[in-house]
Amino acid sequence: MTAKRPSIAVAIADTSQHALARNALLHTLKLLDFNQLLIFSDDQASWGELPIIQIPPIAGMGEYNRIILHDLSEYIASDYCLVIQYDGFVINPDQFSPHFFHYDYIGAPWWHFPLPIVGNGGFSWRSKKLIEAVASLPYPDASLAEDLFICIQQRTQLETVHGIAFAGHEIASHFSVESRAVRYPTFGFHGIFHLPDVYRHNIDFLVDHLDPATAFKWRHMLLPTLEKVSAPAARRLLASVEWIASANKPISSKP
Repeated sequence: MTAKRPSIAVAIADTSQHALARNALLHTLKLLDFNQLLIFSDDQASWGELPIIQIPPIAGMGEYNRIILHDLSEYIASDYCLVIQYDGFVINPDQFSPHFFHYDYIGAPWWHFPLPIVGNGGFSWRSKKLIEAVASLPYPDASLAEDLFICIQQRTQLETVHGIAFAGHEIASHFSVESRAVRYPTFGFHGIFHLPDVYRHNIDFLVDHLDPATAFKWRHMLLPTLEKVSAPAARRLLASVEWIASANKPISSKP
């Protein structure tokens, strides 16, 4: 008898990049067999027929962190959950591996620590076991990024007390790419600086829908990669960024 395949949820929380977030989700849903959909957002109209879990606008990273660390546990009914963002989603479905089911947490390795650490939460694989364990932990500092909370601050506790299995660097590097480029295809990616390559065949959609405040915040990472893909698109985005700078508009920190 063939073993039953574990169930998979896809989750996203976004109230500021509606068009790009919806596109990321739809793209992922086309490429992945899923069983549950969890959209935490503030505007049903922006998601069409995709049902949302209604939330107020996310005012900052602290609120996003609490959604992923605590609210997600109230809704997860599947064995595993793929957490995505507008700048992190599935790109190579053929790179999905059944080995992912052996781990409670997988995210792209971080290379900017003294030792490489797994890993990034913007595009991440989490078991229901991990999601529920994390929700049971005290989280007094909402400014601490949820992936740092899981993968650094609470990792030992999660492994020793809750029996959580984190993927090693090899599996994590196959699962996703973030800051360090790789020469092989990965299942997904995370990082706004990857978006020009991901959207290279629909670059106007990216420029038209990327929030200018977000573009301003990440301009040092975004504009160089955009320039390589399309100089006209880079100039158009630069114009909106310069307008924000000249107008001294407050820059949003919303995810």
